[in-house]
Amino acid sequence: MMRSMFAGVSGLRNHQIRMDVIGNNISNVNTAGFKGGRATFQDTLNQVLRGASAPQSGRGGMNALQVGLGVSIASIDIIHTQGNLQNTGKVTDLALQGDGFFIVGDGSRDFYTRAGMFALERDGRLVHPSNGLTLQGWMADQDGNINTTSPITGIRLPIGQTLAPIVTDQANYMYNLNSNTNGLLNYNPNPQTITDSDGNSGRITFVFEPTGNFNEWTWEAVVTGGSIVAGGSGTIAMNSDGTVQAVTGTDFAINLGGASTVAVEIPDVGNANGGAFTATGGTTSVFSGNYTAPEDGTTTSRVVDSLGNVHTVYTRFSKTSNNNWEWEATLDGTTVGSGSLVFDSAGRLTAATGGPITFNPPGAGTVNVFPDFESLTQYASATSVSSAANGYAMGTLESFNINKTGQIIGVFSNGLTQALGQVAIANFNNPPGLIRVGDTMFAESGNSGVPMVGAAGRGGRGEITPGTLEMSNVDLAQEFTDMIVTQRGFQANSRIITTSDEMLQELVNLKR
Repeated sequence: MMRSMFAGVSGLRNHQIRMDVIGNNISNVNTAGFKGGRATFQDTLNQVLRGASAPQSGRGGMNALQVGLGVSIASIDIIHTQGNLQNTGKVTDLALQGDGFFIVGDGSRDFYTRAGMFALERDGRLVHPSNGLTLQGWMADQDGNINTTSPITGIRLPIGQTLAPIVTDQANYMYNLNSNTNGLLNYNPNPQTITDSDGNSGRITFVFEPTGNFNEWTWEAVVTGGSIVAGGSGTIAMNSDGTVQAVTGTDFAINLGGASTVAVEIPDVGNANGGAFTATGGTTSVFSGNYTAPEDGTTTSRVVDSLGNVHTVYTRFSKTSNNNWEWEATLDGTTVGSGSLVFDSAGRLTAATGGPITFNPPGAGTVNVFPDFESLTQYASATSVSSAANGYAMGTLESFNINKTGQIIGVFSNGLTQALGQVAIANFNNPPGLIRVGDTMFAESGNSGVPMVGAAGRGGRGEITPGTLEMSNVDLAQEFTDMIVTQRGFQANSRIITTSDEMLQELVNLKR
């Protein structure tokens, strides 16, 4: 039989294998995480018709005469190039950008895949939907700490997990207390009609102007229909409780044109609510002082006790003098903390006393909240005070998301987030040495190397892109081109067989 016929047979057989590889690639063009294959050829043994000879006796050397015996498969390679990413918006869809594989297992054996379409099952495990294998990684402890040096395990999300309450122990007060805060002083009625003993009458008006000092005004008496004999002006200062602190000026008299005058006495120190200017000497007139305390700055703080109960603490800031304020914290009308604040001439806090804010909720531990006033200022602007207290009530796991390092972050109903676990990524020294086992998965082989397991984005491992899937890396244009080349190779090898057959037929026909 002719050697060429067997060479043609080997060509047909191996081109068919190459076509099988191309067909598998094309059929998986839309398979997430699929890695295309490639078949390469090599020639087989060659029959030596004459061996090579070295130069000798003045003659040159001669090459060997060999006839090849056909073709065989050199390798079927897995091409681990990066596939394009497709956005899905599903939080459990994961794609790797860079080297590495997701690890899935059943507790006894691990497999490796680039197809990251994972799903939550009944018990909270993240599994591969095609076979139920559990995504592997590390679980966080109760405080959200993850040890990536510990052995990997199946990831199981704690559906319904609660987060213990965090007791409030600090409250930060911020923004501004108005340096121009002042009380209000007026008298009623103002103006007031006065009459002397001769029956002459007139009107007296008291004009008050702030001096710039806290709760202090200048006062001046203005008379219509008469004149002031002496004095008639000065200052008056009020305590925050509405009593007269200090008065300057003297008692004075008013002449309304008669033989007698009307005597006017200024308020005495200690008189409540501004005291009174009292006119005598004919018709007695009493002016009623009306003092309104300065507007306080108030804010509320959300305080959490050890059982997770939330309490609202009110804090009031009251100005007592220039650059000096008092603060008082109350809960349900009961004072639970107080102190004082001192500002310098530039509006900056220089001293703060008092605290902590302390109370004992029923059934819970004592709450001690330490106030921090460092962010408070005192400028000539509207009072605006706010409080930011730490502490959170109990929370229940509501949702989760996954970041680029594979950390699974739980979102709780109290607004807190905490790490629940982390996805593990495996890398290999020789990824093409992995063995395909179906379901778009690979298994370790003797030539792949051992898996090097760690967190995404470290040690040469790629980063995770959540909400996306890696598509197949099959290039249709390249596959169609290879299919044409393979078809022509198969066709050419078939011609070898038919031509060899014709030559054999001619040989048979020699004896007729």
